[in-house]
Amino acid sequence: MDMGQFLPAKRISPNQSGVTLVELMIGLAVGSLVVAAAFSTLTMSQKAYRANEQVVDMQQNVRMAMELLSRDVKLAGFGSPGVAIGNCTSAIVPADQNSGGVDSGPDSIQLLIPTTRSSGDNRWTLRAKTASTGITQLLLQTGGDGAVKDMEKSGLTVGSYISIGGSATAKVTGFDASAQTINVSIPPPLWFQQEDPIYLLQCIRYQVVSAPDPGGLCLGKTPCLTRGVAGMTAGPNAEAPIAEGIEDLQLAYACDGCVATINSGIPDGIIDDQIPFNGKFDQNDFLSDGSWAVGLRTPDKIQLVQIALVARQSKEDHGFGDVTTAVVGSGTMQVTPDHTVPADPNHRRRVLRKTVETRNVGL
Repeated sequence: MDMGQFLPAKRISPNQSGVTLVELMIGLAVGSLVVAAAFSTLTMSQKAYRANEQVVDMQQNVRMAMELLSRDVKLAGFGSPGVAIGNCTSAIVPADQNSGGVDSGPDSIQLLIPTTRSSGDNRWTLRAKTASTGITQLLLQTGGDGAVKDMEKSGLTVGSYISIGGSATAKVTGFDASAQTINVSIPPPLWFQQEDPIYLLQCIRYQVVSAPDPGGLCLGKTPCLTRGVAGMTAGPNAEAPIAEGIEDLQLAYACDGCVATINSGIPDGIIDDQIPFNGKFDQNDFLSDGSWAVGLRTPDKIQLVQIALVARQSKEDHGFGDVTTAVVGSGTMQVTPDHTVPADPNHRRRVLRKTVETRNVGL
């Protein structure tokens, strides 16, 4: 006899019902969509963060570069002795990439500017006042390695020119880094007070360096804007990058006294009206092409410098989606009337322009 037929039937509670295969597949599909959406959102957020970070870095770099360059343009010619210093035969030495017409690359510029150290134990200041009977030696601060030693590291040599307090410029005939003294010849009645600053006059170059950068000035991060004494490879004022991602520099100049038919070529405090001679100051009055050593057109007549800097992101921009192809860039840019940069499909770019008035040129 089969005893199983006498066992009661097993009942299933409604609360113990299972999941069908269809329901399971629907759940997995919905879960996958949620995970995919979350992953896509995370990817977009990460890319947006990186893109915004690069934009901020790019804007900071171009603003810092503009600040340094415009500051040096304002200082160009300070304490000029009227003789050539390094490559600076004048306070400003323009170097248009193509002086004969439309530029196909960045300009450069060299400026005669003062360098000093205004703070610290080894600040470049007098440690004792001078006499009014004539000056043959200057005593500088002895703290740290000493001011003269620090100046030597920055390029001080016999034959350099220094400015004392901005009031007198003298040629260095000798110096002693251990005694912190500099020998000069300043006739009476000039005299100076303790802590008056000493400026070392140097010819500083700004230039854009692009790949492949054979000299390694950009330290592997081309393009970049460099600043320093042209050709100097060591010391605080050696050519070195000051801003990465700067791919173009364009310069134009407005002058007073460059046109022979205007006040006989004599500076009169008014910017020259250039061709087409429309009687008003406009973009046409800024000169970017041609030589600055022909006829009346000389650098000492420069009154305004128009600076244009183009900065780009340091890395390729892949947009905000989850694709890996570079899809975000910038189109052709008109930087100046005589220069256009081609489109870049992989990088965002910014152009920053500023017009700077020179303070010491021609004085």
